[in-house]
Amino acid sequence: MKNLYLSYFLFYSIIASSETILCELKGTFEETSEVPKTNYLQDVGDAIKNFTTSAYTGFLVQKAKENISDNWNKEDFFVNQYWNKDQDGTLILMDYEIDPAINWVIEQTKKKENSKLRSIELIETFESGLQHPFSEKFKVDYYKIINSINRYTGKGRIEGNIWLSGMNVKNLKSPKISFIARGVCGKLEEKF
Repeated sequence: MKNLYLSYFLFYSIIASSETILCELKGTFEETSEVPKTNYLQDVGDAIKNFTTSAYTGFLVQKAKENISDNWNKEDFFVNQYWNKDQDGTLILMDYEIDPAINWVIEQTKKKENSKLRSIELIETFESGLQHPFSEKFKVDYYKIINSINRYTGKGRIEGNIWLSGMNVKNLKSPKISFIARGVCGKLEEKF
């Protein structure tokens, strides 16, 4: 019985010492299913220009977006990130919810955490060339989702790119998804 009380005390002290942080993000979700078109001369020129500048989103992803289509369907979307801050000040992403839901987001991904002085990033990737777990028709060409939080500004961010193509037919119109959202974070409290 004494051990039972001790275990309850330890469990409660761990929960009481941690804090859940909610980041409410708003951004844009873009989607297309067009077949890529290629302009190699322009790609080489753009690659040379890219060496003088650096952007948050990778050059190849931006280039792919331009080459795929001008017909990107764009709409607003919302994300809730749930971070846990323990008594040491360590932040861990517990979960995130996307509204409206993106059907091609995979839960069983390879996760890597980058902890910097000012921010923490959780990078989710899925191996290229493998069949997408939700469809037998499509394979994953590119999959990367980055969740981050800035310790000093209290702002959160999510950025994702999911590129799929047909397993057997190369010209099969396949989903290409790109999204980004930013917002503020605060202590999770009941609103109602």
